[in-house]
Amino acid sequence: ISFEPAEISHLNKNKKKKTIFVHLRKNFKKKPMKGQNKLFIAIVVALILGVILGGIVHYQYPESSESFSKNIKLLGTVFIRLVQMIIAPLVFTTLVVGIAKMSDMKMIGRVGTKAMLWFISASLVSLMIGLVLVNWLEPGHVTKLPIHDAASADELLKTSKGFSMEDFVKHIFPKSVFEAFATNEVLQIVVFSIMFGIALANMGEEYTKPLIKAFEICAHAILKMVGYIMW
Repeated sequence: ISFEPAEISHLNKNKKKKTIFVHLRKNFKKKPMKGQNKLFIAIVVALILGVILGGIVHYQYPESSESFSKNIKLLGTVFIRLVQMIIAPLVFTTLVVGIAKMSDMKMIGRVGTKAMLWFISASLVSLMIGLVLVNWLEPGHVTKLPIHDAASADELLKTSKGFSMEDFVKHIFPKSVFEAFATNEVLQIVVFSIMFGIALANMGEEYTKPLIKAFEICAHAILKMVGYIMW
């Protein structure tokens, strides 16, 4: 059987596509989110061990429970601080790289709008869940703690003001990006990241390629750190 050069080229292209598809499918089958499954199992096991260990100390060694709880609390504090440490750089690098690589300004606008909407929606949902659970479960109601006289706080109540819409809008835009990073103000970091990414996207690939590559490497390094912290 003889083939024309065009037919041979077409067959080679189809063969390459098929080979790539099979290779991707094999890789996908080999790694069905194995790391995430291990992490989930580790979290569940740690929760069970924590409950068991806490029960043993509480019932078997009540005289040492206070000192034990203070010492074990340090581990939780260190973990929370490590998580807080990577939030700001992770948000900044991933948003900047994602937006700077887009050449279409309409797409950038859609992504930025969706990011802001997702953040505001998640904040509102979390606030609503908190309000519903607090009013429903009434935590601390059964303790019946004595209510102290609030007369000493009158001056503070008079000088303080409520959180208005104007304050919320002003809070979105950072006075200083360094202050936003230092205090982990995620919404302010998102606003700065979007504006910085748009600026890089409009400057042209010739100037911004090394900087975007550096941010991309930083994002991968921070994601590696996330894996280290979670494990």
